[in-house]
Amino acid sequence: MEQYDILIIGGGAAGISAAKAAKGAQVLLVDRKNALGGVLLQCTHQGFGKNKSGIEYAADLIKDFPQEVSLTLNTTVLSISKDRTALLSGKEFGLREIRFSQLILATGCREIPMGALPIAGTRPKGVYTAGQMQAMMNLHGHTPEGPVVILGSGDLGLIMAKQLAQAGLAVTLVEKKDHCGGMIKNQRCLKEFPIRLICGDTITEVHGYPQISGCTTAKGITIPCSTLLIAAGLVPERELIFGMEKYDWLHICGNCNTVHPMVEAVINEGKLSGVAACNNLRGSL
Repeated sequence: MEQYDILIIGGGAAGISAAKAAKGAQVLLVDRKNALGGVLLQCTHQGFGKNKSGIEYAADLIKDFPQEVSLTLNTTVLSISKDRTALLSGKEFGLREIRFSQLILATGCREIPMGALPIAGTRPKGVYTAGQMQAMMNLHGHTPEGPVVILGSGDLGLIMAKQLAQAGLAVTLVEKKDHCGGMIKNQRCLKEFPIRLICGDTITEVHGYPQISGCTTAKGITIPCSTLLIAAGLVPERELIFGMEKYDWLHICGNCNTVHPMVEAVINEGKLSGVAACNNLRGSL
């Protein structure tokens, strides 16, 4: 069985930073996608670092990625065991079991889907999470049908509202709180584009089948739409270590630790985890 000093799960900003900080260790970084960069690769909007897009920021981040780090892409980690073994599944090799001394979990977070919300009605076509639509538009060139309703006015909801409005689609934002969420810089789109904002309300029912035709809010407002985006929040993705104790060989960083509004905080946690894992290795030696 292959043995590594450090196993890093996740090739986004946190995982990349951890790998770069783990100097002198034998490192394996595993990611389910076909390229390093994580969610940054689907972010074409400016605002990362010195006003770069997420794609540009990711390119800068991996410029000096250490060649000595073993990189396995298109691979999913199926399980982590308390005896420090990991089961990997990849298209090129099938199943593969490895051993590690230190584990850095940098798996990011996942979006809350409509199925997790108290929304009645059918499950028609045209319903996506905001992140799914961002990837579809920016990675695959797909523009949805309008009008569009977005549930949630956090940063991702606002970013997608702006992008869809720029594409000429009518957009309505529905926000459960009594005020718009998201950072001020992302709220500017509400003044720049004719985006409708409904606060203090939420969607309770969707209509139409097989294609969505509209939705109704808790206050009884019916909004016609051909696309509904769910931007209801993010949940750290930590299922691989569910039920595990706080072992000294386990390090959690980035958005799977806590959801960060800024990528710089993600990078900093990745660096700290890489250094901590190396310090633990030196202590064991």
